[in-house]
Amino acid sequence: MTAEHPNAAGQEHPVEKPDGPLKSKLPVLCGSILISEICVVYFAGLTGIGLKPVSLPLLIAGVAVITVVLLAAAILLPRRIGQKRPGVLLGWIGQALIVACGFVLPAMFFVGLVFAGLYAAAVYWGRRIDREVVEYFRTGGGETAA
Repeated sequence: MTAEHPNAAGQEHPVEKPDGPLKSKLPVLCGSILISEICVVYFAGLTGIGLKPVSLPLLIAGVAVITVVLLAAAILLPRRIGQKRPGVLLGWIGQALIVACGFVLPAMFFVGLVFAGLYAAAVYWGRRIDREVVEYFRTGGGETAA
């Protein structure tokens, strides 16, 4: 399926649908948020070591659990449009865990809510872009009816 679209010089060139399944934008958008959160959780752990709000083994275990959940979420995000994988759900569980860290380090309430908002935006826009890409190719690559 091809469509003609003008390039910067105004010349027409065909746009072809990829042969295989279409790639989802969720891994790029959500994955970048999840990996950034792993870095923030690490630094929050270092802060916790200095402030000593809980025992060191409990702090390390908490940081490790959240890191594993966030990393698993990033790995298990859907790679293809329409693919069902548990990555988005695990990402939301990770968001809840980070907000819950606010009971140990109160500043994590704010950090967790900010990242939850960013993750929500990434999920929303990733799914919206995926829907629009599917619609674009379903309707013939942007061809308009005369």
